[in-house]
Amino acid sequence: MSLPHALLGLIHYGPAAGYDLKARFRESIYFFWNATLPQIYRTLGKMEANGWVASTVEHQDGKPSRKVYRVSEAGEKEFERWLAEPPEAPAPRVPMLIKAFFGARLPRSRFLEQIKKVREYHARLLGKYEKEIAPQIEEHSHRVGSGEDANFWRLTLDYGRRHAQMTVDWCDAVLKGINEAQKREGQDGGFSSRS
Repeated sequence: MSLPHALLGLIHYGPAAGYDLKARFRESIYFFWNATLPQIYRTLGKMEANGWVASTVEHQDGKPSRKVYRVSEAGEKEFERWLAEPPEAPAPRVPMLIKAFFGARLPRSRFLEQIKKVREYHARLLGKYEKEIAPQIEEHSHRVGSGEDANFWRLTLDYGRRHAQMTVDWCDAVLKGINEAQKREGQDGGFSSRS
């Protein structure tokens, strides 16, 4: 997925300045796709150069003027083209799995500490999905007035929940397996002779 297409999708909900788009990321898709404010502004400039968005400058009393972007006809066509094409095969990059692969090179206690941190992060993420994201979807579905959009938003939330739960389950299995191996070995060392 490219940032320009994510921005085109977010601008479809209404004209927006860079700060507005950063807020829309935070309120909607940040848990599976995010961008910094400088990335957003840089990408909006490229999108405008490509003719995908058009901007107008809005003057505000007592505040700096802001550049507000709208999707152009060319941007509509590009967004529709991108939506219709098959998704790219994912190229997973999971740093923790690289560490797990080479885990025998690390003292067992340090490896367990890392797995516990990964588990804690994903457990917190599950809580956030329930307490923050699910209610935000309901709130925005009424504000935007589109129950159909909300159904698709829920699909992405469901994916996030399942992925986080799978990671928590994997961490639990790793922790259990290592603890059982320690009991069998009667030592607190690493997988080999490392401690």
